[in-house]
Amino acid sequence: MSAIPAQVVAPLAAMGATWVVRKAMSSAYARRTGHLPPQADDMEVSLGKVLLWSVATSAISVTVEVVIIRVVSRYSANQELASFKEQDAITG
Repeated sequence: MSAIPAQVVAPLAAMGATWVVRKAMSSAYARRTGHLPPQADDMEVSLGKVLLWSVATSAISVTVEVVIIRVVSRYSANQELASFKEQDAITG
């Protein structure tokens, strides 16, 4: 059975990791402040707090996504290279 290509695995892994990170950040915010994270439609929260929360979650989510995609792609490239070397050793 052939391996699933990195082009399929990397985005799926990144989406899952991003979801986990956002949930963890929301939970940490709630534990730290005693309030739910700021929401865009909550007019009781200042615009500055909403924007700061949005920028922070976006920046961290994108960073996690990039790292996951690069790690999966690098691992896939290394596996491919090992497979080619093994095939070359067999065929001579």
